[in-house]
Amino acid sequence: MHCPRCRTEYEPDVTRCPACDVALVEGPPPPEADEPRWVDLVTVLETGDPSLLMVAKSLLDVENVPSFVEGVGVFEGLGAGRIAEADMPMGPGKLRVHPEDAEAARELLASLQPLKEPEEPGA
Repeated sequence: MHCPRCRTEYEPDVTRCPACDVALVEGPPPPEADEPRWVDLVTVLETGDPSLLMVAKSLLDVENVPSFVEGVGVFEGLGAGRIAEADMPMGPGKLRVHPEDAEAARELLASLQPLKEPEEPGA
């Protein structure tokens, strides 16, 4: 028995992966494929708020949902730098996951709300 998500092997009497909360499948895990897994991703969050993006990624990491942050310049405000010789933000960041993880990721992120901009006095 093994977990199809994290590929951990378990004894025959175990039916669910305690780390991923996924039903186990029979036999040993298949050998790792040489093809890249970070293709055909689904965007589960798009925001220009780097703090919200980091919190969202952290939530997915804690729940063992693999995720990828796309968007150059997204973490600039947090010390990750800029593209060489470019002095402009590169747009909103996207938090992306594998298609099979999209529903779980959206459920985990459903309670996140971006901070509202303060209203201008007299507006």
